[in-house]
Amino acid sequence: MKSYALIPGTPAAGNAKMKTLYAGKEKGEENTSSLTHWHEEAECITLLAGSLDFQVNERVIPLHEGDTLFLFPGVIHKNGPEPPGTTLIRVLVNEEVMTADREIQCRLIRPFLENRQSDFLYIPASRDRDGALSSLLQDMEKGSHEKGLLGRLKVIALLHLLLYRLCLLFPPEKKKGPLASPSDRQVLKDMADYIRSRYGEKITLDDIAAAGKVSRSKCCSIFKTYMDSSPIDYVNGYRLGVSRTLLEYQDTSIQDIAYACGFSSQSYFTKLFSRTFHMTPREFRASHRAG
Repeated sequence: MKSYALIPGTPAAGNAKMKTLYAGKEKGEENTSSLTHWHEEAECITLLAGSLDFQVNERVIPLHEGDTLFLFPGVIHKNGPEPPGTTLIRVLVNEEVMTADREIQCRLIRPFLENRQSDFLYIPASRDRDGALSSLLQDMEKGSHEKGLLGRLKVIALLHLLLYRLCLLFPPEKKKGPLASPSDRQVLKDMADYIRSRYGEKITLDDIAAAGKVSRSKCCSIFKTYMDSSPIDYVNGYRLGVSRTLLEYQDTSIQDIAYACGFSSQSYFTKLFSRTFHMTPREFRASHRAG
């Protein structure tokens, strides 16, 4: 399985890989949505303030203050616009760091991740007794700022407590067999995989449909269902996401970044970037370098 994010909401650039354990606090400022994506990491978020619509496969789940959502690996998802004042903690973790105990791994963690009737676990604030899950996620985020191995050990220890509480709420042994994934989801992943590997080249609607072995109309329908956009709009959105990463972490010229991301000209790239992120590529780079 391939990861489709370098950091939450940002497509991976080049051969960049996600960390095995990520914990971060996010505050809504730009009121923009993340790109629809999936990854091999399990993801858990808790909403500290505000409200947020979160799409998981075909469903949209309204989240409110105090709610927690756990996503299983490989699930197609995106969070909607984060209005100003929205604050959340997001944790992503690979199975490999969940535990080193083989018996617990085989008899508890793996069944918890694989044997399920749903692609997510939703814990409303009313069910999170005394805010235990929310507090654990906040402590993990704080621990991620501590330097050295002791800080990492603290986060992993808290991760184990998080898994313990989730397993108490949703015992793996009570679940049935794995949930069958509808064929459209695999078609979407095939088409998105094509876009990810060719975003620097010219991509047409026919190319995307051919990658999924579906008609143009079926291709558009699938993208509308999962991405809430047209295939070409998603291509441009992915390119813009990659360009943000390159602008922030590389010193490559803006013109070269535009061409490397598949845009036909720097002016067109600047137009789309400004319309989406409300600042020019140059302003974006300057603001992040200053920070």
